[in-house]
Amino acid sequence: MSAIVVILALVAALGAGALSGLRIGKDALGAELAAYMGALYGGLAGGGAVVVTTLVLLLI
Repeated sequence: MSAIVVILALVAALGAGALSGLRIGKDALGAELAAYMGALYGGLAGGGAVVVTTLVLLLI
């Protein structure tokens, strides 16, 4: 069960990053590049947070 939640959280981090990148950088970079970059950084930051939070919750 927790593996499914981790995967869903990682997908949510990618999606949120892509939407954020679109909103912030669409005019400067173009929509496609802004979405790709947002997904990359959202996945990196959100993915790390998801893994650390899951480990902490498993230890409690």
